[in-house]
Amino acid sequence: MLIRSLEIFRAVVDTGSFSAAAERLHTVQSNVTAHVKKLESELGAHLLERRSPVVVTPAGRQLLGYARRIVELHDDALARFRPGGEPLGELRLGSMETTAAVHLPGLLTALSRRWPQLSVHLRTGTSGELIEAVRAGQLDAAFVAAEDAGDELALRPVFRERLVLVSARPLPAMPARAELLRTPFLAFRQGCGYRRTIELLLAERRVPAPRIHEFGSLDAIVGCVSAGMGLAVLPASTVEQYRQRFELHTLPLPAALGDVTTVVATLSAASWSQGLEVFMESLPEPAPWDAAPARRAG
Repeated sequence: MLIRSLEIFRAVVDTGSFSAAAERLHTVQSNVTAHVKKLESELGAHLLERRSPVVVTPAGRQLLGYARRIVELHDDALARFRPGGEPLGELRLGSMETTAAVHLPGLLTALSRRWPQLSVHLRTGTSGELIEAVRAGQLDAAFVAAEDAGDELALRPVFRERLVLVSARPLPAMPARAELLRTPFLAFRQGCGYRRTIELLLAERRVPAPRIHEFGSLDAIVGCVSAGMGLAVLPASTVEQYRQRFELHTLPLPAALGDVTTVVATLSAASWSQGLEVFMESLPEPAPWDAAPARRAG
């Protein structure tokens, strides 16, 4: 098997199509098709269902794990013995939308300027989804809200966050139970750590069956809260990013619920590529709680 064939196979799976893989790798689609057919012939296995998007067969999924590790080791070996030791290849990151919107632009821009040959791919999702993607080898690292992710993953604290209740109208105090019973909340799908905070908050106030509208984007949540559709729980730093566009009011949550830490989840350091190593070295140390962004009401 050629390293190039494995690289192309991985790109087809990641992008979901032969044409998108060709575009990513700066080649023609016929070359992508030829390499995949060559792999299937060498292994005597059917690796991909040619659909839109492509579907990985059980044999293809088994090969994918090997392909990722082989290509990453190949890139890492080249980088380590190349003059200057500049990291090459891909860095596959995951992040909650709130973290991606507030904390990552400056961090990833600085990384790209320092290591221009390192290609960064960012995927957003819920903490639960991202943790599973890291565990499956689909992501190198992910920014999540989790206190535990199992023995096979390492968690490094990076950012301190203050969670606030977000509303379209002023919140002088926490809404009474009767109001919470009739007020819907807007949140991401199951697996989001902030959604879990909503459930805990309402459970403390004896609201047995909270009404939660599920949204797929942060913009949609903030826009609909501003329009009066319901309440949300978000980091205060995220809300500040939207105040110029939307009329928003916030109320800090009790510290037991509102003080959260965003962590980076990875596999063990022994499996890191050089790209992941330089990325982890660039991460800031989390500020102490008394230095975290101040809570803002109103």
